[in-house]
Amino acid sequence: MISGPRGRARRLFRLAATLPLFLNLVGGAVAAPYLSIDLATGAVLAENQSFDPWYPASLTKLMTVYVTLSAIKAGEIRGDSGVLMTPEATREQPSKMGFKPGTVLTIDTALRIIMVKSANDVAYALAERVGGSLQGFVARMNGETRSLGMINTRFSNANGLPVPDQWITARDYALLARALLKDFPGYRDLYRTTALSLGGKIIQNHNNLLERYPGADGMKTGFICSSGFNVAATATRNGRQILTIVLGGKTAKERDELAASLLEASFRTPATAASVTLDRLAPRGPVASTVTDVRDLACPKRKKGAKAPVGEDLGDGDDNQPTSYLVPRFKVMDPVPISLGGASDMPDPVEPPVVEAQAGKAPAGKTVGAAAPVPRPKPVR
Repeated sequence: MISGPRGRARRLFRLAATLPLFLNLVGGAVAAPYLSIDLATGAVLAENQSFDPWYPASLTKLMTVYVTLSAIKAGEIRGDSGVLMTPEATREQPSKMGFKPGTVLTIDTALRIIMVKSANDVAYALAERVGGSLQGFVARMNGETRSLGMINTRFSNANGLPVPDQWITARDYALLARALLKDFPGYRDLYRTTALSLGGKIIQNHNNLLERYPGADGMKTGFICSSGFNVAATATRNGRQILTIVLGGKTAKERDELAASLLEASFRTPATAASVTLDRLAPRGPVASTVTDVRDLACPKRKKGAKAPVGEDLGDGDDNQPTSYLVPRFKVMDPVPISLGGASDMPDPVEPPVVEAQAGKAPAGKTVGAAAPVPRPKPVR
C-alpha cells in the first residue's frame, strides 16, 4: 500500500477522476465527455471520453472569438471597427439580439454580446465582417483548428446553430481555451462578464458558475437539443487556475453541478499527481465514430402546444434547489455598459471568396461537404 504524501496525492487524483462520473450516473444521464486540467502545467486532473465527437452548440463562439482576436492582432481590424447587421445575419435563429438590418456596432461590442448573450445574429454579422463572408470566416476557423492541434474538430458556422457537419471534442476545446487565455491575455474580462447594459436593459450571462461557484472567472456555455448543455469553465484559487470542459448535460443544473464538482476535485488534486499532460493525452479506450445526439434526453417530447426550448435563452435551473459545490448567487461585478454605433470604419462591399470544402477527415458515418454559398453582404449606405 502506498502511504505518505505520494499516496495521498494518488488517492486525490483517483477522486477527481471518479467523483464526477459517479455524480453524472446518479443523475440518470449518459456519462458524457468531460476534461479538467491545470492551466499552468497542462496536467490532466480528470477525464472521460474527451476524444469523442460532440456537437459544440454555442461553445463554437470561443473559436469565433479566437479568429476575431487573431485578426485584430494581425492589424486587419481594430476593436472599434464596424460590424454591420446584414439581412442574412438578422434572420439567424435565437438566441439573438434582434437588431434590425443596417444596425452598426463595433467589434468590441460584438465580442461582448456573443460572450454574454450568446447572440447568434451578432456572431453571424461578426463573421461576415472579419472573414468577408461566412464562408471565408469558417475557412479561418478550420485553419485555426489545424494550427492549434485540434485534430478532431470541424466548424461549419460561427455561432453553433445545429448543422450535422460541425463537431468538437472536449480535448480539442481545452486546447482552444488554453490558447485564448495564453495568446490574448488582455481580453480575459470577456469571459468573466456577468451582465451587459444596453439602453437601460440588463442582459444576463448564461454562465451561472460565475455567480454560483467561488473563484469562477470564465468562459462560455452552450446548448442545442442535440448537444445537451455544454460549458467551458475556468476558476482560480490561491493563484492556481483550473479549466473544466463538460459536454452533454441533461439540464443546465446538471451541467453546472458536474462542472463545479470537477473544479472542486481538481483544486484538491496537486498537479504533480497527474500522470499525463494535455499535450500528451491519448484515448484510454474506444473513441466514438459518430457524433452523439442527446436530443431525447435534453429535449424530451412535450405536450402538444408546449413551447420548445430555444438556444441559450432556455432557463438555467432553479436557484432554490439543493446543490453540492454551488452557493447562493452572489454579485461579482456591475453590468458592463455597451452602445450601438461608434464605429471608426466600415468595410467596402466585396464578393465572398470561393472556399473549397475542408479536407479534414470526418468521423465514420459522416460526410464532409462544402458549405452552402452565402449571399453577398448588402452595401453600406
